[in-house]
Amino acid sequence: RVPYYLSDRYETITLPNLMSVLIEVSGEQTQIVSKHPVEEQGLHWIIIQYDIQVNRMPKANETIQIKTFAKEFNRFFSYREFEVYDEEGNLLVYVMTVFALMDDNRKLSRIPAEIGKDYGSEETRRIKRMPKPEAIQNIDEAKRKDFNVSYFDIDINFHANNANYFLWMLDALGDEFLATHSPSEGNVVFEKEIQIGEAVESYVEFNVDENDTLISKHRVQVGDIVKCTASFKWKDNGHKYHI
Repeated sequence: RVPYYLSDRYETITLPNLMSVLIEVSGEQTQIVSKHPVEEQGLHWIIIQYDIQVNRMPKANETIQIKTFAKEFNRFFSYREFEVYDEEGNLLVYVMTVFALMDDNRKLSRIPAEIGKDYGSEETRRIKRMPKPEAIQNIDEAKRKDFNVSYFDIDINFHANNANYFLWMLDALGDEFLATHSPSEGNVVFEKEIQIGEAVESYVEFNVDENDTLISKHRVQVGDIVKCTASFKWKDNGHKYHI
């Protein structure tokens, strides 16, 4: 059941909160199936990319079902999928997520075969060709909003939680836009970690594609270092804007 505290003023779960719920579910699955805990090997999972398809965002107090499965992995990446359904079995949200393992020196580590196979995943040499976010074309004219990274933004890996990247990116869109639009697609690539005390610059630029779909293109950076890029497609949700 989707609690009200995860939803916005229109009683719809927010995208950052939905991503947090999905990752919580994947963590619960890991606790059940993992026979070779990565922490015991000085490793931890990190998220490289999200590719998101939204038919409808879940509503507050709605009962949903979340399925997750990791079908395959290669030397460096594990591909985990999420499906979110309503009570009638309608697919609401689909997310493909790319995970990797990082060691205590903050370097990518090869995924041991026994770890990947704990999840029932197939080992492959193939690296999936994931779609990339649309890039900002003119950063000097893009809308910008600044944030300071605080204690509450940091997770157990001692860097900013992935949900915070969504908050910083989407908050730059502004109150009226977020109130009157809903995401239909999203693609997010995490480039580098963000640490406590850093000053985050969140940039957004809009354009319209050949199908007249509104697209927001995002860049999150600290100084001259790009930390995250993303693009989202949006549709009018019919809400009337209220302050």
